[in-house]
Amino acid sequence: MAPAGPRRRSGRLGSVGTLVLAAWALGGAGCRGLAAGGAAAAPNAFAADALWDDGRAEIDAYQATIRRYGILRPLTAYLIVVKEDFSKAQLVKADPEHDRGDLLTVLKLNQVIDYRTGIYSYHQMASCFFDRASMDLVKLSLTSNEWCGNAYKEYTRREGRGTLHVHTYWDNQAEATYDVPAGPDVQFYDALPLWIRSLPQTAGTARALRLLPSQIESKGPRPQAREATLRASAEEAITVPAGRFRALRWELTTGGGPPDVYWMARDGPHVLLAWERADGGAYRLKWTQRLAYWTLNRPGDERYLEGPRRPPLRRPGPTRPRSPAPSP
Repeated sequence: MAPAGPRRRSGRLGSVGTLVLAAWALGGAGCRGLAAGGAAAAPNAFAADALWDDGRAEIDAYQATIRRYGILRPLTAYLIVVKEDFSKAQLVKADPEHDRGDLLTVLKLNQVIDYRTGIYSYHQMASCFFDRASMDLVKLSLTSNEWCGNAYKEYTRREGRGTLHVHTYWDNQAEATYDVPAGPDVQFYDALPLWIRSLPQTAGTARALRLLPSQIESKGPRPQAREATLRASAEEAITVPAGRFRALRWELTTGGGPPDVYWMARDGPHVLLAWERADGGAYRLKWTQRLAYWTLNRPGDERYLEGPRRPPLRRPGPTRPRSPAPSP
């Protein structure tokens, strides 16, 4: 059975602190453009938050359903957000000794999706890389594999031009390169779970978009942008497995049919609490925590997948000491 959507309720609400959201209800109530005259606008406040400099990643776990072959498939989905140094020339993570003049700081969103369809399983991960200064998308990559085959896609934006390369196991889509529109109003559907968090979190905020379709699939057709509207409609109280929280409701409409609805925590860093997709799929937050996950690769570290054991009372300190290891 598909999980019910988030419930809107009144009463005492959990508080998403300015640093981290506990995986249980806490008591209490909780693009860069050009400014006038052509000057560059201030850095994006969400991305500039010092939270992203703490040497950890935000790990969000969701009770989720994904529609595949007309059926809603249950899974635990993960969204992972981390800051990285990026090579502007190669558009890949830079090593510590990389030429400083070639560096760009990015926020990376990983969407990790694994679910079973009968006898075989899908294993998919989409990565979105945002310029930290502006929250403009500079790269998107996808890997998708199941028993039928492998697929890889990569979108890059260089000098204002967007290009999507696809490699799939489908006939007539084995390898292709497409020009993709680029601009402040162009956004990939897969980037929205993080990009929405970078917008002003006030009811009435709206953006008219040319929306590019999700790339989280094995096929690789030419993407066609659709007119869409993203709007923050109201503040609501919702209940998810993580608890009850104050949230800002965002609706994504693309014409006919039901909208996608996103609920972002009212407290910074505005974690995605719930997501109801137009196709009936849903995400509901189970827990969130900040971890240097690339160091947690020893037997027994699987316990971190159970979520945090107690609410953090203050700004999280460094992860327990281990041998130095670079982030992935």
